[in-house]
Amino acid sequence: MLVTDAGKLIRTPVAGIRIAGRTTQGVIVLNTAEDERVVSVERLSGEDGE
Repeated sequence: MLVTDAGKLIRTPVAGIRIAGRTTQGVIVLNTAEDERVVSVERLSGEDGE
């Protein structure tokens, strides 16, 4: 789960983020505005305790 200072929140499973090679520029998980910053990142456990 990622939270921004503007109150934007996103929950996404890690399995949903694709693996990128070393020559790529990365994977965008959350687009922020020019003056918006991510202020919190938290790992949530699954229903089965993972």
